[in-house]
Amino acid sequence: MIQNPYYIITGAPCTGKTTILEELKSRGYKCHSEIARKVIRENLDSGLEVFPWNQMQLFSDMVMDRMVELAKNFEPNELCFLDRSMVDLIGYMYFARKTPPGRYAMEAKKIGYAKTVFFLPVWEGIYTKDEERKESFEEAVAIGASLRKAYEEVGFNIVEVPKGDVAFRVDFMIKTIQEIS
Repeated sequence: MIQNPYYIITGAPCTGKTTILEELKSRGYKCHSEIARKVIRENLDSGLEVFPWNQMQLFSDMVMDRMVELAKNFEPNELCFLDRSMVDLIGYMYFARKTPPGRYAMEAKKIGYAKTVFFLPVWEGIYTKDEERKESFEEAVAIGASLRKAYEEVGFNIVEVPKGDVAFRVDFMIKTIQEIS
């Protein structure tokens, strides 16, 4: 597996991924926001009834196709951060008790994401629901466990990002990258 500095930020819903990406952007880092959230919003706006809660496989395939297209535009060796990856699709399918297609793991390996993945633990103090994220806190805990399992199975090294303010969490991530580089 080729390894590039494409760092995945993952974790259960509402653990601070978007806030961390915004902070990374403000510091000048290249970041890519969550594609699944975009697809949910587009489908809500267009009336297309394809969501993870009613058509998991079709929805996941839509997100997967977008992720593959995004990866085609990555600059080799250019540091960037991603809010989730196709491995998250595997984790969500585990959560839904469905069998994920093997192509999801194969594509993740082909893209060459960094082997280190930043995992944000469930944090009740910042947990909220919205129109795109409908999971209960208990479901978020289960999703987190399913995501961890998926990343471990595909062969990633999970680094848990400690709870704290956003600057602290981003500093931790940058320091970790510097230490492993």
